[in-house]
Amino acid sequence: MRIIVLGAGVIGVSSAYYLASQGHKVTVLEKNNEPGSGCSFANGSQLSYSHTKTWAEDLFFSKFVKTVLHPTSFASIKKFDKKTLNWLVKFTKNSSPKKALINSQNLYSIAVYSKDLMKVFLDKESQHNSSWSNGRNFNYKKNGILHFYRSKKAYERDILNIQYNLLSGNRPIVYSANQCIEHEANLVKLLDKKQLAGGILYPEDASADSYLFTKNLAKLCEEKYGVEFVYNVEVKNLLNNYQKITGINTQDKVYIADAYVYALGALSNKMLSGINVNTDVLPVKGYSLSINCNEEYIAPTSCLTDVEKRIVYSRIGNVFRVGGVAEFASTDIHKNSYSKPIKFLKNNLLSTFSNFGDIDSCKHWSGFRPLRPNSIPLICNSKKYPNLYLNTGHGSLGWTLSLASGKILSDLINNHTSPAFDFLNNELN
Repeated sequence: MRIIVLGAGVIGVSSAYYLASQGHKVTVLEKNNEPGSGCSFANGSQLSYSHTKTWAEDLFFSKFVKTVLHPTSFASIKKFDKKTLNWLVKFTKNSSPKKALINSQNLYSIAVYSKDLMKVFLDKESQHNSSWSNGRNFNYKKNGILHFYRSKKAYERDILNIQYNLLSGNRPIVYSANQCIEHEANLVKLLDKKQLAGGILYPEDASADSYLFTKNLAKLCEEKYGVEFVYNVEVKNLLNNYQKITGINTQDKVYIADAYVYALGALSNKMLSGINVNTDVLPVKGYSLSINCNEEYIAPTSCLTDVEKRIVYSRIGNVFRVGGVAEFASTDIHKNSYSKPIKFLKNNLLSTFSNFGDIDSCKHWSGFRPLRPNSIPLICNSKKYPNLYLNTGHGSLGWTLSLASGKILSDLINNHTSPAFDFLNNELN
């Protein structure tokens, strides 16, 4: 079957990998000049397989409501139009403990599958190319993620809530404040200020450079499976005859295939609304700092999450990555919008660690997470157009869920779906 994948981010390239490995002739269309240059480029780098709480879970939701009113907080709403308000109503409906738990468990099932697929992938591809061995070519580190807490209340709350992880087969480890220091010595500044209550280590989690993974995976797809990547393509619209998609109209030509996979980010949603397909995706802008660090600096080597500040820290080779902030309904791509969120990240970085790297020359980046009200991605066909398949809406978990999303999508196209993911069938209205 001839298949066109729209988007060469980590979701699109993962989809292309599994489709091509199962014998399909795949072409990937990408607006930028290389793969992984959108939301995959400089995100928080965490593979958070064990911690998949929805954004609408009650702790985040209550904090979100309080903090959007404060300009220095981690969350804000940039546009209060009708679409945003409708989305927020649905978001609110998904914040009940019962719904949040069901959605979190469903996300967890995709994440665990993705973790298992990562092992299978590395074992398989490293036999043919040693650069994939242990994930060397994308700085893969499976040392777990330590979630640390500043307040005793939040710490004790999450200790009680890890019961569902235990029931799911996950084995988080509760750390005292001193044990957090043993795990990551650079947290001592918080301990000295009496701002470290404790932590929870998720040992099955990992960190890695999603941009390098996507770039190397695209190269593998080309060389091993004959996938064609076409860059600098501006997709104008999806052509259809009201029963199926008949082509992809671009600035140069019309691309025609038997099936089409939509794996584009949050800012491309108008393309689907033009054919009356509603994904309920809202762009949530996030930011990151990439700080060069070498032997002169004692930057954290562990992967960390500051639970109350909603900031993640990852060491990727000689780069210390800091990621966070959630600007709901933001579509501003200009760098002059960076000042407040970058200041928020830098201030928290400076108050949390010492001697971590050359912050004055750090690189700033922003990306748009495609978030749905219940945090569950769309991995399905559109029903209205049976040959159009969607793989989008992963929010902040795109990197974490990428391999599972590609495999589930490929299995769907090949009619080999697993009952474990039946909940995905009802996600598209």
